[in-house]
Amino acid sequence: MTTRPDGPDLVVLGVDGSAANLGALRYAVAEARLLGGRLKLVHVVPDYLSISPMVPLTAAEFTETGTEILRSAEAVARELAPDLEVEGWLHHGNRPAELVRGAEGAHVLVVGRDGRPLPQRLLRGDTAAAVAARAELPVVEIPAEWEPRPADAERVVVVGVKAAPHADDLLTDAFETARERDATLVVLHAWKLPTAYDDIVETRVAVDQWAREATLQMEELLREHRTEHPDVKVEVRVVHDHPSHALVEASHEADLVVLVRRAHGVPPAAHLGSTARAVLRSAQSPVRVVAPTTSRKE
Repeated sequence: MTTRPDGPDLVVLGVDGSAANLGALRYAVAEARLLGGRLKLVHVVPDYLSISPMVPLTAAEFTETGTEILRSAEAVARELAPDLEVEGWLHHGNRPAELVRGAEGAHVLVVGRDGRPLPQRLLRGDTAAAVAARAELPVVEIPAEWEPRPADAERVVVVGVKAAPHADDLLTDAFETARERDATLVVLHAWKLPTAYDDIVETRVAVDQWAREATLQMEELLREHRTEHPDVKVEVRVVHDHPSHALVEASHEADLVVLVRRAHGVPPAAHLGSTARAVLRSAQSPVRVVAPTTSRKE
């Protein structure tokens, strides 16, 4: 275990020992190699486990299991990238809180998608969503079945932009993420009201006119970022659709979808935003959630 301080070249992965976590491990290894950095694996032994009184377990046994989970993940990471510096850290306590604490100062925190049915996630909590709702650094959630796209495929990063508030933070992150990957940046803006209200709007404002005006607004938001990143190819895409559906559809062609979460409230998970929660649950690609105050600088 290294004692070097965390830094901007560090990728942190939340490890849970499940088969569904392997996609997240592959992504985290690839991200660390892309950055020329290090990979930190964090496993959290929960502070409470419901167990039968007929089968008593000790805290030491929990720690032993957690240590073995870390060792297995380290072995897979080193098999994938023998030249990568990998370290494992064992934490105890609340999983979302400890994962966020373990990633302080890092470049990104990677977590696997919770594939349990919705009722179970509501009853027992969704670690990935909870982490994305509270972390101050970018959080990337990985579908369990994720595999990297073919090496010769065009790289595409999709960023969902709703409105001007927090757009600068979001676009700063999205442009830098696209630059790191030598990817085309698709700036997606989608808008649609519930059906009855949407029908009224369509009769008063032609959709084509709305699309032209929305495109001009997007271009205004992009102007400074285009100047700062002239090497990033940008495509502006304005669609008349529900944002979550449009982003999930776009995720089929994307290497990554980038979103910004709502500003924090209490409790934080309630302010992740309905669009972000829907995309995290259903996107085919990894999803990167940016805190509203995140602006990465070189």
